[in-house]
Amino acid sequence: MNVLSRAAAIVLALPPILMIAGCAAPAAPLPPSLKLPTPADNLTAVRNGNDVHLHWTMPKRTTDRVMLKGPQQARICRKVKTGPCEVAGEQAFAPDAEANFVDQLPPAATSGATRPMSYTVELLSPKGATAGPSNAVLTAAGVAPPRVDGLSATAVPDGVLLKWTPAPGSVIIRIHRTLVQTPGAPKASQAEGVAAPPEQTLEVTERDQGQAIDRNAALDHTYRYTAERVEKITSEGQTVEFFSAPSETITVNARDVFPPAAPRDLQAVADPDGHTIDLSWAANTERDLAGYVVYRRDTSTSAAALRISPPNTVAPSFRDVNAHAGIRYAYSVSAVDRDGNESPRSAETEESLPQQ
Repeated sequence: MNVLSRAAAIVLALPPILMIAGCAAPAAPLPPSLKLPTPADNLTAVRNGNDVHLHWTMPKRTTDRVMLKGPQQARICRKVKTGPCEVAGEQAFAPDAEANFVDQLPPAATSGATRPMSYTVELLSPKGATAGPSNAVLTAAGVAPPRVDGLSATAVPDGVLLKWTPAPGSVIIRIHRTLVQTPGAPKASQAEGVAAPPEQTLEVTERDQGQAIDRNAALDHTYRYTAERVEKITSEGQTVEFFSAPSETITVNARDVFPPAAPRDLQAVADPDGHTIDLSWAANTERDLAGYVVYRRDTSTSAAALRISPPNTVAPSFRDVNAHAGIRYAYSVSAVDRDGNESPRSAETEESLPQQ
């Protein structure tokens, strides 16, 4: 077969292949997207004072699973009891964003008796259509609990003493504490070997007496505090909390300037054979105890008592190996914490070594 014959054979072979490739059925056309954002399903609402803070997650897709592009308009609906939905505001958010909206309540919603108030959010298409509201969340209309005023904090041996102006009828005071990290500061701990969390929430559920002690606050640390009053409402079997406006934020440097208690039950016993006088006392129980200091004075002189123990005396006992026979000594003991705070001295006890 010459070159022309081979070319003709190739050309003749092509049509069947082309015909096979062109025989597939065309796909059905897709309807245009309605561009309806999928309704949010995780709406939350928290009332602080006369503001309600709303939060939800924006959807990524439309109801027909088309990816959303550009900001999407959200309409916030407020309903008091069984009344009509009132538009609290509109705002645009990006797809898949964490959305936040603050509803500054109108006077009608911040006065009168406490009553249920609910919220929903509708996400709108470019033509203003919606696929329906989000989940409904409950809070309360009416007069907010009174703000916690006059908040102060002072370090005390047991932790941090918090004070504020009490309010009649108040039941729950919620206190928020944040550890302020400072370079070189030791780790805060609630118990030996257990690190305290950087943030904690404390509650005072007794009658409002205008003060409480934060016993979990570790001394030698800096803390920030805020407080709020809390009330509750129950509607259709659901109980929710609503809060006063937050108090002023205060900061306290809880320095440990508090000495341990003076040691008790000091006893002295002479050991003539060992030429020593042995001392013992009841152990202190402070968590930050560093050790003890032993003092001795000669009762026959007016000289002041002198320290006779080394710096690392940590056991509640001591052996005076430098006592001289025939001299009557008066002994006392103090306790020292890790910050160097020294307690008052214990009551004195006297003892002497007999002369040989």
